[in-house]
Amino acid sequence: MTFRIPIISDQGTSAYLHGRSNCGIHGFMTQTLSTRTVCCKLSLDADAAAALQATAEAFNAAATYCASVAWEERITNKNTLHHIVYVPTRVQYGLGAQLACCARDKAAEAVRAVRAHGSDTCPTFKPDSAIRYDARTYRLMSLDRVSLNTLTGRVMGQLVLGDFQRRYLYDTSWKIGGAELVQRDRQFFLHITQTKANPAPDEPTGFLGVDFGIVNLAADSDGETYSGEDVKRVRERRFRHRQRLQKANTRRARWRLRKNARREARFQRDANHCISKKLVAKAKTERKALALEELSHIRKRTDNGCRRSQRRLRTSWAFRQLRSFVTYKAQQAGVLVIAVDPHNTSRTCAVCGHCEKANRPNQAHFRCLSCGHTAAADTNAAVNIAFRAARQTAYGAAPPLGGGASTSPTASALGI
Repeated sequence: MTFRIPIISDQGTSAYLHGRSNCGIHGFMTQTLSTRTVCCKLSLDADAAAALQATAEAFNAAATYCASVAWEERITNKNTLHHIVYVPTRVQYGLGAQLACCARDKAAEAVRAVRAHGSDTCPTFKPDSAIRYDARTYRLMSLDRVSLNTLTGRVMGQLVLGDFQRRYLYDTSWKIGGAELVQRDRQFFLHITQTKANPAPDEPTGFLGVDFGIVNLAADSDGETYSGEDVKRVRERRFRHRQRLQKANTRRARWRLRKNARREARFQRDANHCISKKLVAKAKTERKALALEELSHIRKRTDNGCRRSQRRLRTSWAFRQLRSFVTYKAQQAGVLVIAVDPHNTSRTCAVCGHCEKANRPNQAHFRCLSCGHTAAADTNAAVNIAFRAARQTAYGAAPPLGGGASTSPTASALGI
């Protein structure tokens, strides 16, 4: 799971903070190690830049070779692959011992990921793709300098750091690990990873249910909605602009499309960061666990019933990214996260438990045909999600009303 926070330092240096969490959300968080990546701009002289460029080409050619061998031999284990590709990698591509091992690891992980997703295409790497460095092939030095291994020996570079990057790199509570050298717009960036043990999660006093949607990207069981109309307006404007550029199909239009795609990704990432930060802060303040919808493979399950006019809206927002942002932020804040089945949460009454399609006459409103309860549809669904999380855990669990199959929540279950 990854996150990426755009940063502009006081000196105008562009940088990002990435991170990921190795916990799942199919239950309580059991693993307590988080990883973040601080992206730093790298200043190099001409000779060092040329050496790194040549190293990147050789490294990625070697990684492509290792991936092809692993693909043909159906190997995903790094040690098994090592005995086959180590000598050819060093002799043919001129890599040092550690860079050869890093290329092998990169290839093996890529093949494993591709096979896990069911793809039938062997992964390849472009000449300007990232170089992976471990603790033996790069070293952070005094005065914000860094030493990097290349085909022709070590080169020195200067990290261009702002206050934000210094605060994170000099934080001794995080352990510095490996790094990746990335090229972007003819500029080198060093992505330095750090790891840290997370705090033990607090025992929750209730649950904060979260419903993901299209009009409102998220709504919680307290009745608060996140994003919505502003995001929709920006996305519609950019969609119409994208259509005009695609129709023009000139070289300049294609360049603009690529630039706008990166801008749209940054906009989406920023919106997801803002939403996830607010949700985790609210849960932390109220000492509640977060209950999220389990949406894995949701598109495969629902695309057949989706109107053609609605497909773009349903598939264009990164809900998996939003969920991963909530998860890693919650882990670092000591907030529990529970995943629940969202089936029929939008059709079930949060008061009496009556479930019927007609309970939701339109996207925004919910009105129970049994008891007459009315509410915002997203809020009603979020309350049901919170109660389902309470029922499937030891925290705040309560039997259904009347002993039947009702899913109506109780105040104690939601921590009200």
